[in-house]
Amino acid sequence: MSHRIPSLLLAFGLFVLLSLTACTGSGGAKGAADSAAMLSEIQWDSLILDRTYYDDDVHKKGSSVDVFINYLFPKADSTLQRLFGRLTFGDGYDSIPPQEALERYAREVRAEYLFAPDDSITTYTAEEIADLKSELSLVTKASFVDVPHGLLSLQKELYTYSAGAAHGLLGTSYYNIDLKTRTVLSEGDLFVDGYQPELAKVLQRCALATYGCKTVEELEEKIGAYLTDFAPNDNFTLSPEGLIYCYNPYEIAPFAAGTIRVRVPYVELAKLLRPGSPLAAYLPTN
Repeated sequence: MSHRIPSLLLAFGLFVLLSLTACTGSGGAKGAADSAAMLSEIQWDSLILDRTYYDDDVHKKGSSVDVFINYLFPKADSTLQRLFGRLTFGDGYDSIPPQEALERYAREVRAEYLFAPDDSITTYTAEEIADLKSELSLVTKASFVDVPHGLLSLQKELYTYSAGAAHGLLGTSYYNIDLKTRTVLSEGDLFVDGYQPELAKVLQRCALATYGCKTVEELEEKIGAYLTDFAPNDNFTLSPEGLIYCYNPYEIAPFAAGTIRVRVPYVELAKLLRPGSPLAAYLPTN
């Protein structure tokens, strides 16, 4: 089943996200107004697909995969819509209309996750095949960041479970979009050349602070990650207070640690920012 989210509900959701990311302080009111104006300029839409595929869809027999996709996209801005298509579904989806992209992606998931045996495979009984149940969930969210430059953070959450695996896996990806240029900002766009070693040190200091640890040993015991593994990975979102770096399960720690996030105050990044970086708007002026 595929359907659209009612526009009123969608607008309310975006309003909440905007409110959560609004900047406080002397310039907060104007910044929030600018972000609200930018929000109103973009017409948003959303498609939901909630469907179970089977080897035999007619009789609902064989292995199966539950697919849930909540796809948020700009409705009238073709450049931004193409960008959202590529970031959400992958390369090759930037020239496909949203509904078609959604259906095509679902078909690819079906082909990848179903276990339909061919005539040469006799190791599975019909009952065993029916027990092969997989799952995929893909959800995108967007929030505006209150800086004069006009930035939007796209968050993509992808959960997958393949039948027979010990557990599913949730991955979170962040993409920060400059709305003036309609391009994705990377670390290289925000920081000076050769930033990696110094940014790694900042991340390591902030990891200790984020998890309330005073020593390397304490951090390792608490979340199972080595301090030296905290390094730039280009997977971060923007907030009024700073960057939030995201490390997915197995990236730097065991699965049991879950998703690890490190808060990096903008003041920690002052010496690393490129001249004219949009993040400079958050640095203290006194």
